Amino acid sequence: MNEMLRTFLKFATLGVTSEIVFTSLYQAVGDFRGNKKVDFSLKGYSYAWMIPIYGSVAVLGPALFVPLQGVFILWRLLIYTLVLFLIEYVTGWMLLKTTGKCPWHYESRWHIHHLVNLSYTPFWMFFSAMVEYFYFHY
Repeated sequence: MNEMLRTFLKFATLGVTSEIVFTSLYQAVGDFRGNKKVDFSLKGYSYAWMIPIYGSVAVLGPALFVPLQGVFILWRLLIYTLVLFLIEYVTGWMLLKTTGKCPWHYESRWHIHHLVNLSYTPFWMFFSAMVEYFYFHY
């Protein structure tokens, strides 16, 4: 298997799996905090559209991770998160324009056009650290 395809599949799998785990835990914590019955089946979800979006790390990684290697970790994670927000916004907007619907639709007060949720910044920073680690070590 060629290296680009292997890297694409690795990050598509990592991203979709992380999203499924995140959505299941986020729902359970939200239910617990809202004094609702927690569904311990921890059902999470993602969207098929996320496969090429997360897999795009195969193309973007060399242009992003390698040049930033010597930069202080907090700055790197903030830059990665800004890039992720940009990708999330652009891909969400493209899906909205081409299919009439974006699979995600944020309602928090920190959303940007319902396509990006700025309150997820710490989660995206953690995910960015994980992606960077996998990029250089696997």
